[in-house]
Amino acid sequence: MLNLKIIGSMLLGILIPSTVIAETSTYGTTLRPRTCPSRTEPKTGALSLEQAKMYFICDSEWQNGTPGQAGTTSSIKLIDNLNLKVAPRSRPFNQNDFTYAHYQGGKILAIDTEKPVYDIRGSYDSYTCFEINRSFSAGKNCVITSFYDSSGICFRDTFDEWHCRMRGRSKMFHKMPPPDERKQHFKQAPKISVSNAPGIVKRRPEADVVIYHV
Repeated sequence: MLNLKIIGSMLLGILIPSTVIAETSTYGTTLRPRTCPSRTEPKTGALSLEQAKMYFICDSEWQNGTPGQAGTTSSIKLIDNLNLKVAPRSRPFNQNDFTYAHYQGGKILAIDTEKPVYDIRGSYDSYTCFEINRSFSAGKNCVITSFYDSSGICFRDTFDEWHCRMRGRSKMFHKMPPPDERKQHFKQAPKISVSNAPGIVKRRPEADVVIYHV
């Protein structure tokens, strides 16, 4: 019995620190926005479903503000439960496509109007997780916007880089916890170098082809 108590105490001592770190991290999660060090693939032809998913995530995840600054509350945007379909054929650019030229809080993209675009549609959850402080407590510091019926396009800008954007009908949920830790990664994703791309989370086991918990 004494041995069991000792083992139990040792296990408790091992488990508690990791839990405390997760709860007291800046945004209540160890997850951070992902970035794409390269957006040029494919150079010709259609992009794959996996490429479209990754470019969409890289366009949709970002950090707003700097943690710890007086008078402001920083936040991070994270994407989860992404379900995406890419049209099998491209189409010419049209004037309505300019509405997808804004991303990451107002940045403007210069769409290459001479290049074909690919229609996309799907659903996803967008998390806005605020810095934990007196206004936002751990476990209740996120707002989830659930986009259950969205559509958009994948296109190349004037630097020949791919972007994928969607918008649509949504529902919003307040005082929610951050998304679960990432356990999956893209299949056949564009080449990513973790060593020279700060902020990219290490790749995870393979995900389902249709829905990713990312």
